[in-house]
Amino acid sequence: MPSIEDVAKKAGVSKATVSRVLNNSANVSEKKRKAVLDAIKALNYTPNVTAKNLAKRKTDTIGIIIQSLGGWFYGEVVYLLNNYISKQGYGAIFCQISDNIDYFRFLVGRVDGIIVFGYKTINRESLRLLKANNVPVVLAENNTEYSDVPRINVNNFQGGYIATKYLIDRGCKKIAHILGPSESFESLARFEGYKMALSDAGIEFDPRLCIEGDFMFQKAYENVKKIVLAQEVDGIFASNDLMAYASIYALNEMDIEVPQQVKVVGFDDVDIFGLRLSKMPKLTTVRQPIDLMVKTACDVLFDKINNPEKKFESEYVLDTQLVVRESA
Repeated sequence: MPSIEDVAKKAGVSKATVSRVLNNSANVSEKKRKAVLDAIKALNYTPNVTAKNLAKRKTDTIGIIIQSLGGWFYGEVVYLLNNYISKQGYGAIFCQISDNIDYFRFLVGRVDGIIVFGYKTINRESLRLLKANNVPVVLAENNTEYSDVPRINVNNFQGGYIATKYLIDRGCKKIAHILGPSESFESLARFEGYKMALSDAGIEFDPRLCIEGDFMFQKAYENVKKIVLAQEVDGIFASNDLMAYASIYALNEMDIEVPQQVKVVGFDDVDIFGLRLSKMPKLTTVRQPIDLMVKTACDVLFDKINNPEKKFESEYVLDTQLVVRESA
């Protein structure tokens, strides 16, 4: 494969002159420009775009390191990220977090900035690497604190509180809560909101009404059946929509009517196509503004890229909203 040195030698010019021609610089005589272009054509030379971008520190590409590329929630996130980034004239490299591949190191020099999405997706060592290489980075749905690394999150405590308070206002006294993974700061904040709403209403917190779901359908489905058999439950607040639908499935199979006997509220407000049975009530849930989270993360990152000396907020917290439908 011919190199830039081969082009310079054939054209009878310096490597610097070849570079100026490749970059369409005006500081080249027409004679030398023609000689370089003729040499490029004769040698069938293709410039090394990656090396060129490394030298210019500009790739017009954003790196996305995300917890998952599929699933109901992250599938929507990927779609929105790709759509918004492309509208800004950038390409995107999507990487699903892996224990076997250091995508942070891989992306250095290949992208102008990185968005990290998901609570499992980064550690301080990776942040030190990015900062040492002057790679702008923004975290979303992540609570890792690091100097000059903005975080974009929703108010999970608020969401847990308003979901539980709504169930209380609808007359529920024995409200079960389906938790997400113990390492998820979002799940923990929603749990704290649930407990605060109970406390404010004068309802004693009962740990027997809290069950694990890990944001997974099957585990929530199985544990809801167990708790309904063991406890009197008149309301369920699930920490995501998938577990809320699992609850309704389980209750339906036990001939327990929703919302007449047990009211169910979820969290996310994502379109989980294909899960809702024809006779299943539409889900009352807490909407977290996924589209606004994505837009804010992208806007902050582009601002960091274009204004490297600018100071940013350490965290941007977005409000949640209760969406009342039929399940509660």
